[in-house]
Amino acid sequence: MKKRIFETIKQAANYIADTVELILAKKNDALFCFAAGHSSLAAFEEIINRKLDFSKARFVAMDDWLNIAADADGSCTNFLHINFLNKIKARPEQIRCFDSLSTKPDKECQAVLAQIVDWGGIDYILLGMGMNGHLALNEPGDSLTAGARVVELADKTKEVAVKYFSAGMPPITKGITLGVSDMLAARVVQLGIFGEHKAGPVQQLLSYDAPTKDFPASAVIGQTNAEIILDKAAAGE
Repeated sequence: MKKRIFETIKQAANYIADTVELILAKKNDALFCFAAGHSSLAAFEEIINRKLDFSKARFVAMDDWLNIAADADGSCTNFLHINFLNKIKARPEQIRCFDSLSTKPDKECQAVLAQIVDWGGIDYILLGMGMNGHLALNEPGDSLTAGARVVELADKTKEVAVKYFSAGMPPITKGITLGVSDMLAARVVQLGIFGEHKAGPVQQLLSYDAPTKDFPASAVIGQTNAEIILDKAAAGE
């Protein structure tokens, strides 16, 4: 695991965009997975501004709120489409998101994993870290080895999720998500953490010598395919 600290979010986002551009240049049908959260927005902007050719690339979603429609305000799928996928003109056949309205969510998880395998595995993943250390919707205490599944949301996650729902927070209690092991199987893993409000969680992350399920983001420790990307504000002292 490498750690890179940049003076500003923009510089960090440029580095992420450099990585994406390099992967796409080497493999035009690469499979990408991006976190649907505010931490990804600066990277999305830099990638979009480069006008890269994603016409043969594929995209798989990381997670979503269970029982929230894909086109609903606040859904992770909607966030990805509005802020990235629509802007690079990705076509429906290039994209695999979770159907969070599925009446058989366990089978939906297996179908998403099967699509990842069929597309040759995830080439690049951009992770974000929650205030409680969650990765995607893998919460503290959850298994670090379990695959895609339905999960119970932590109170902190529900508290922070309010910012995504401009029309008011629905009564969400569960999510559907890739497992930590699914995400770390990507060929290139970047964990982007930005902003002064994340300085405390970053210090907690960097205090661990080994992965612990009490802080899921610690799973990147020891991963040779992973790097943590920070701006100075998040890095703190």
